[in-house]
Amino acid sequence: MKKKNKNTKYLAGHQRSWVWGRHAVTEILAAARWPVLDLYLAEELAEKKKTDFGEQGRALGADVTVVPRDRLRELCGAVEHQGFLARMGPYPYATWEEILKVQKDNTSPPLYLVLDAMRDAHNYGAIIRSATALSATAVIVGVKNQAPVNNHVARASAGAVNRMPIVQVDSLVAALQLLKEQNVICVATDPKGTTPVWGYDFKQPIALVLGNENAGISPEVLEVCDDRIVIPGSGMLDSLNVAAASAALLYEALRQRHYDKP
Repeated sequence: MKKKNKNTKYLAGHQRSWVWGRHAVTEILAAARWPVLDLYLAEELAEKKKTDFGEQGRALGADVTVVPRDRLRELCGAVEHQGFLARMGPYPYATWEEILKVQKDNTSPPLYLVLDAMRDAHNYGAIIRSATALSATAVIVGVKNQAPVNNHVARASAGAVNRMPIVQVDSLVAALQLLKEQNVICVATDPKGTTPVWGYDFKQPIALVLGNENAGISPEVLEVCDDRIVIPGSGMLDSLNVAAASAALLYEALRQRHYDKP
C-alpha cells in the first residue's frame, strides 16, 4: 500500500470519513463522483466481488485492501459493514454551472429543493432520496447549521447522494434571489400558510423551501419567498416530519407535472 500524503483531505473527522455497507459503498463506486481514498473489502466476500469492486476502487485512485471482517469493524466501529468500507475524500458538491446544465437538459420546468439548516443527517438523507426518486432538479443547502454529507446521510439516502446534484451556498437568501432572477418561484412550506399543497400550481419553475424541524425556515429566508403553502391536516410541519413532508410535496409536484390531465 502506498503511503498517504500528509495533505490528504478527508470527508470529515476520523469516524465520519468512513462510509460502510454494501449498497452505500457500491453506489459510490458505480457513480464514480465522490473521491474514494481507501477501499477495504472483507476477505470472506466472494472472489468475484473482491475482484470486481477492487478494480472499480483502483480505477478511482483508491488503495484497495482485503482484510478480515473484524478489521473492518475495528476501523469504522460498526458491525453492519457487510464487508464493504471506504474512507472518503470531501464530498463533491455540484456547481451552479452544473445545475444550469441539468435544468437545460430537462424538459420539465426546474424543481429545486432548498433546505434551510437541515441538521438531522437521517432526515437530510431521506429528503435527498425522495428528491432523486421524485424527479427534483437539484438540492440546494446553506453552510450555517447544515449537516454535512457524511456516512449517515449517504446511507439514509440509499446512495442517492451520488446521483442527485447538491449545491452548497454561502447564502440561501442570495441563492433564492438568483433563482428569482431566472423566473423561478420561491415557495416556502409554512404551517401558517393558507394555500394547500394540492391547490398550488407546481407546473411552473419552482424552488421549494423547507426548514429544520425545530426552528422551521429562518425569517430572512422566509422573507424572500414568493408564496407559502401548507399540508392541511398535518398541524405543525414538524409533527409530520420534514422528510415525510418533503416526500408528500415532491409527489404532488410530480403528479401535477406528469399525471394530471388537462
